Amino acid sequence: MLFPALKYFLTVLLLGSGVGDLYAQLVLTNFSAANPIKVLFVGDSITDDCYFNGAWRQPLQPLLAANDFPYTTLGRAISPAATGFTEREHEGYCGVVIAAPGQGGPVHGYTGTQLNLQRILSDALTNMSPDLILLLVGANDIGRGRNPYQVVTNDMAGLVAMIFSNVPNAHVLLAKITTLQDAIGSTSYGAYATNVPIYNATLQAWVQQRQALGQKLFLADMFSAVDYSTMFLSDHLHPNQLGLAAIAREWVTRIQTISSSTNQVATTFITGGAAWKYSDTGADLGPNWMQPDYDDSAWNSGLARLGYGDAAVATTVSYGPTATNKYLTTYFRREFVVPENVAITNLNFRVARADGVAVWLNGQEMFRTNLPAGPLSSTNRALTRMTGFTPHIFYPTNRAVAPLPVGTNVVAVAVHLSAITNASLGFDLELIGTGYPVVPPPRLAIELAGSTVQLSWPAASGGYALFATTNLLDAQSWNILSAALITNDAEVVVTQSVMGGARYFRLQKP
Repeated sequence: MLFPALKYFLTVLLLGSGVGDLYAQLVLTNFSAANPIKVLFVGDSITDDCYFNGAWRQPLQPLLAANDFPYTTLGRAISPAATGFTEREHEGYCGVVIAAPGQGGPVHGYTGTQLNLQRILSDALTNMSPDLILLLVGANDIGRGRNPYQVVTNDMAGLVAMIFSNVPNAHVLLAKITTLQDAIGSTSYGAYATNVPIYNATLQAWVQQRQALGQKLFLADMFSAVDYSTMFLSDHLHPNQLGLAAIAREWVTRIQTISSSTNQVATTFITGGAAWKYSDTGADLGPNWMQPDYDDSAWNSGLARLGYGDAAVATTVSYGPTATNKYLTTYFRREFVVPENVAITNLNFRVARADGVAVWLNGQEMFRTNLPAGPLSSTNRALTRMTGFTPHIFYPTNRAVAPLPVGTNVVAVAVHLSAITNASLGFDLELIGTGYPVVPPPRLAIELAGSTVQLSWPAASGGYALFATTNLLDAQSWNILSAALITNDAEVVVTQSVMGGARYFRLQKP
């Protein structure tokens, strides 16, 4: 509220649009070794002991311990004991699929078509209440030729609905599945490898939709975490020990982004599949299009993956009037918000692209990949063509930064083709920020009371004083207000007349 005779500064705490809402946070201070987080690991042979004892669950335990994550496991299956591996309960089963018809068995009395997670977890969750569920499944569904869209929107949707109906307060982390490229399975899993990016993109979009409805549902990316060339067994279906360790690291990264602690901040500022503004006109936008104050109001907007030429694209952009003479460069921009109560000092950019990409933050180039050095224009070509499944991998780039400015920040991206005849273009980006919590300035409130106004702020905000001036243009004219301070209901209150000329107030430390 503003009055003719009085103007003031009000300290505002920015919320949302950058850091996960409070409902989504797993608050670690609520747990301890005596009251650990109850975790349920769910999955197929990549989670079970089918190939390696403890699978990715064994390397996960020391990583969580190093990050002060007190937990205990739930589940009816128990891995054999091993040194340092004590959290051995789980619900991982070789060959399991999401929904009927299942296959294999017997497991807990389930055989054949009964062996599916909708049936298995429905029974398991009647006797356990996990705080966190890590669920990695889907390779058997896709490898056996099931429709990737239906597996997500029907089968996975049914499974997740059942989970939340049993444990509505749980946090559920799903995962994109690993590649099936060249995979050898009982029904030639490799033949369906092209459906994996479609499944993963559909899962990503569906998770975003559920998050928008307030569900504590999140997503990890095992497709990008497990390297095709070095992290699989000879069947190219099951990760080797390097791959299992990579899966464990990816889980830890995602757990950190949904956890709240007193000494660390990790948050996803931009999720995969987010909405981006884009310019697909083929025009060279000049040297300033990546600046925060650039006017992009006329640009189009759409959900990632943005591009053309592959089935995982959610928003199709234009390549121009001629398929054999495509625009070489397409431009993208997105804002995110940093709140006052955090200091972000590291950024992890994860970019899926075809072909080359340059990324700017607030007008400063952060990195470029598969592009020549020097100034860039719309006519620059990427150095090489992204082939096979590589355009769907989110490649990470970490950058240490000075604490990001509080409020709106802008990521700008230029994606360049390697040739004007390329059949496809693609772009998606995730941005994870890490840092530490800070104490935000107190809020200064104002309320009209007859011919006076009352200014107030929390009494717990020690060390702050109320300053006033009649001239904003004179930085030296701010002085501590000599009015009496009254503590009332945990607030400090100052009463001032509204008569006279304009005055300006602010809280600051003397």
